[in-house]
Amino acid sequence: MEQKPKQLGQKLAEFLEIPLETAIDWPKLMLSANQNLLLQNHRGVIEYAQNVVRVNTKLGEIKIIGQKLMIIFAGKDEIEISGQICQIEYVDWR
Repeated sequence: MEQKPKQLGQKLAEFLEIPLETAIDWPKLMLSANQNLLLQNHRGVIEYAQNVVRVNTKLGEIKIIGQKLMIIFAGKDEIEISGQICQIEYVDWR
């Protein structure tokens, strides 16, 4: 019987003792107060404005709502956003 990739990734992460989001490319959010957000394992910026930043991930879209939002850094796997973060929404989450 064939295992689902998600289950296989979970078992692999447990066996190798590594974080689950690393093994199966899940997004990881780290929020400092409401001023700074680091998002790992993203798949690109969908929308960028002063009051909203929408980012695509493997599991769906993450929508950051706030004021004076600014992308500080955008790399292949990480994006850092600063400003006054008021709300984080998970859109079409799988």
